[in-house]
Amino acid sequence: MSRVQHFLENKLLPFATKLASQRHLAAIRDGFISFMPFLIIGSLFIIIQDFPVPGWEELQTKLFGPDFNQFIILPKRVTYDIMALYIAAAISYKLAQQYKIDAFSAALLGIASFILVTPITTTISIDGSSHLVTRVMTVGGWYGTQGLLVALIIAIVSTELFNYFIKKKLVIKMPEGVPPAVTKAFMALVPGFIILVVMLFIRFVFLQTPYEYIHEFIYQIVAAPMTALVANNLLGAIGTVFAISLLWCIGLNGGAIVNGILRPFWVPLQEQNLAAIEMGREIPNIITEQFFDLIWIGGAGATLAVVFVLIAKAKSTQYKELGKLSLAPGLFNINEPIMFGLPVVLNPLMMIPLILGPAAITIVNYFAMATHLVARPTGVIIPWTTPPIIQGFLVTGHWSGAVLQIIDILMVMAIWWPFISMMDKNKQLEEESAEEKA
Repeated sequence: MSRVQHFLENKLLPFATKLASQRHLAAIRDGFISFMPFLIIGSLFIIIQDFPVPGWEELQTKLFGPDFNQFIILPKRVTYDIMALYIAAAISYKLAQQYKIDAFSAALLGIASFILVTPITTTISIDGSSHLVTRVMTVGGWYGTQGLLVALIIAIVSTELFNYFIKKKLVIKMPEGVPPAVTKAFMALVPGFIILVVMLFIRFVFLQTPYEYIHEFIYQIVAAPMTALVANNLLGAIGTVFAISLLWCIGLNGGAIVNGILRPFWVPLQEQNLAAIEMGREIPNIITEQFFDLIWIGGAGATLAVVFVLIAKAKSTQYKELGKLSLAPGLFNINEPIMFGLPVVLNPLMMIPLILGPAAITIVNYFAMATHLVARPTGVIIPWTTPPIIQGFLVTGHWSGAVLQIIDILMVMAIWWPFISMMDKNKQLEEESAEEKA
């Protein structure tokens, strides 16, 4: 155990801390987090449109007319379906803040750069024949979830170029006395011009290739293999929960780090599920970010089960009280009281169930959904503080999701109980010894 603790403290912790603070990963993570409220808003309207109650669509039509179903989904269109534009702006803004340069100008350049490398044509069908329409930005497609990977790459490249020109003072300098807003605007003029020329050149280069656009190139070379090998299969899911749990073992928010890397690959899978529901088809994907929401019952490590074990089985006063105090936060997926109060962080013994519990229910949940015993995640995003069981129902849109989370809790309780029992006995002996000395 001492060797494990030495590895955690002296090898893994410094590396993970450095990774978490890497400016580009931090900008991607913070950019997605800043946009998350808008995805939740879009998801609420999806729930209104497709609330999982028989006859709901017919009721909407009867009360509000046949067009209401498409009208109520418009907030989803302006959040999910042009998400790449927002993400390009958000990541550019966050990265520029780290460089302490004009973040607003960087965000605008991120949007302009992304549009410059993205198709502005679409094909429509009229009377059975296809027609190419130019000078149009489509809702969805490369401007939606499919363009996320290119959006974050372009955002980083454009902001890095912007920072380079600013730091090298390759800007138009205004005389003293000019208002700061005007000075900032003219400082962005030369860098902005060069950046847009670079993006235009990128567009021109890819138009000479079979890919035509950088989006298709990135999708085929990076996104599709990454999605197939890591983001959308059982082994990738197990690896994800392992990485998140391991990072929590050393006190780092593993979800913030790992999700920030994998979210660009999960979101398109989630969008595919939503599209399938709209078209009345079977949900294609099991692994989405919402699949992992079902895993983290009470927070990372599924620690609400630990709370229940402490309340029901602990005999030491400290652990019994810790369980009671951790119940309310745990019901809203806040796990810090358990992580730092038990403690789990930097505790080699507790590292075992913290990793084993989520991995076990990941396997069970995957096969339950793969065999259609449990409904798959619809793609709807709900607030991460949504209590378990309610969360399972909303994520899957079916009662089976709620039942699955109950089974998950019981499984994790069984995994944690032997370890809690060992620690509880030691703690009880400590308390008895302290009482005798007193």
